Amino acid sequence: MPSSRRRPLLIALSLALVAALVLALVLWWGGRSDGEQEARDLAPSLASGDLPAAAAQERERVLGPLLEATGQDPAVELVDAGSAEDGRRTATLRWTWTLPDDAGTWSYTTEAALERTEDGWVPDLVASSFGPDLAAEEHLDLRTATAEVGTITDREGAALYGPHDVRVLGLDKTLLEDADPESAAADLAELLGIDAQRFTEAVTGAGEEAFVPALTVRADDLGDYPLDRAEEIPGYRALEDSLPLAVERDYAPGVLGALREATAEDVEESEGEIASGDLVATGGVVAAEREALLGTPGVDVVAVDEEAGTERSLHAVEAVDGTDVRTTLDDDLQRRATAAIAEEDSPAAVIALQPSTGDVLAAALGPTGQSYPVGLVGQYAPGSTFKTVTALALLREGGTPDTTLECPETATVAGRSFKNADSMSPDLFGPMPLRDVIAHSCNTALLLQHDTVDQPALAGAATTLGIGQEAPTGLEAFMGSVDPEDEGTEHAAAMMGQGRVLTSPLSMAVVLASVQNGATVAPRILADEEPAAPAVEEPLTAEETAQMQEMLRGVVTDGSLDELADLPGEPVIGKTGTAEWTDEDGELALHSWVIVAQGDLVVAAFVEDGSYGSVTAGPIAREVLEGAS
Repeated sequence: MPSSRRRPLLIALSLALVAALVLALVLWWGGRSDGEQEARDLAPSLASGDLPAAAAQERERVLGPLLEATGQDPAVELVDAGSAEDGRRTATLRWTWTLPDDAGTWSYTTEAALERTEDGWVPDLVASSFGPDLAAEEHLDLRTATAEVGTITDREGAALYGPHDVRVLGLDKTLLEDADPESAAADLAELLGIDAQRFTEAVTGAGEEAFVPALTVRADDLGDYPLDRAEEIPGYRALEDSLPLAVERDYAPGVLGALREATAEDVEESEGEIASGDLVATGGVVAAEREALLGTPGVDVVAVDEEAGTERSLHAVEAVDGTDVRTTLDDDLQRRATAAIAEEDSPAAVIALQPSTGDVLAAALGPTGQSYPVGLVGQYAPGSTFKTVTALALLREGGTPDTTLECPETATVAGRSFKNADSMSPDLFGPMPLRDVIAHSCNTALLLQHDTVDQPALAGAATTLGIGQEAPTGLEAFMGSVDPEDEGTEHAAAMMGQGRVLTSPLSMAVVLASVQNGATVAPRILADEEPAAPAVEEPLTAEETAQMQEMLRGVVTDGSLDELADLPGEPVIGKTGTAEWTDEDGELALHSWVIVAQGDLVVAAFVEDGSYGSVTAGPIAREVLEGAS
């Protein structure tokens, strides 16, 4: 063979020989290693589970339940690599677990052995390699201890929300025997008045030994359900439990809020923040003060021997019970306000405020069973109650209660015709002082002042009286809106509380509370939290306050609220309001409003579908004032 062809072959053989020698050297050196590097590498492998098969299996047996409970791997660091003796090295390791429910961390040390074999140094792990002083058959697990839920109280400490005995009504599939699950589920759903299709799907989709809850009922309300008939349905079962609930159904909806067990959807959407079994807060004080109310669950890391049926505590963190949260509500006034609107035919609300503090004393909702808190989050045209704001704006343009305005029967602005309420006596049409315009609620007189008070000035007066400020902590609330850029007919309509002006009963209560207080009022529901003072460019002056109170007193002595003039006690001031709207049938309907103040109490009464303010809302306000005196 020519030398030129042998040279590449010799080179290839040489390279192969060198590679073989290198591999042999590596294997020889691995067998001669003292294992220190392997000991250092063991710590991250123990943390992640990246171990030889036998060691990984033992790790899963010992740590699996605790890994699932904590949701994350522990941190493992090498404390001492030890020394190699007779082909064995024992490393000392520090383990640190981050425990759930803000229970801190748990740290301990273990010893883990490595053994030199033909394949190099390999871990020789037993139960005590993973947990402190674990016996061979033990594994780690986590137990939780539920904290006692705190209570929400009224201003005097009366409990309004807290743990209550309940019954969880449902189907136990182990008790069905030969009965058809779908039929049993449908029968129970019909009896309890719940969605039959949804409950049937839940029952059929659950495991063969599952208990499927249908309805949770207060123990005090069990008599409202035909449970004697439920007993005849195969698989029916009632479980005793305790849940945080309001003192009674329909108590201050939208104010207290609620706690409920997390759904699968809650868990999925929380991105790890919520786990199955957690309580989810919705709305009101509960949502704002959830952590304080729930406290902190306790945890106990235990060593479990399933064969022996024993477990021992290795690290325990005591549960911290929830604390009480005091609100500004007055339980007696809340109940009186609720009773005053319980029989209304359409959504209604009563808001009671203390002007000197901004405390929300009552936030009632009617009729009974109504769940949408219109008094807090409703967005309605305030009608003539908003003339309180318009009057302040006129004072700021140089007017006084004695300033004469024209009150014609109708008025046209930018081609749109406006009129007064049909209930207004024709004898009143003509010139009258501003005090009488407010007392008799003349729409046209104020509409014709749209050139005197521009929209920014009207919006500024609204801000001074608290409209548009931030909702108080602990309440989901709409605090009103007056767009400073409205013009033309929208501006003219805003002068009498219509157009695009929107308020809630709470925000209108704040308007009158600010007049009564002589300064802008910030409402609050949490008794131990100071409300932030609203940012107001033009605070009320003492002269403006006196003039406003004088005019609003005239509404009671000489105007549409004269039926409140005989109330004993301090003088009553206030304003009625009626706002037109179109209902679902396309028919013209009326929002009925009243805001009144007496001493250190303001009441706003509202009925969504009522009559004139003095006719529908007026008697409600009177009933609440009489009960509070």
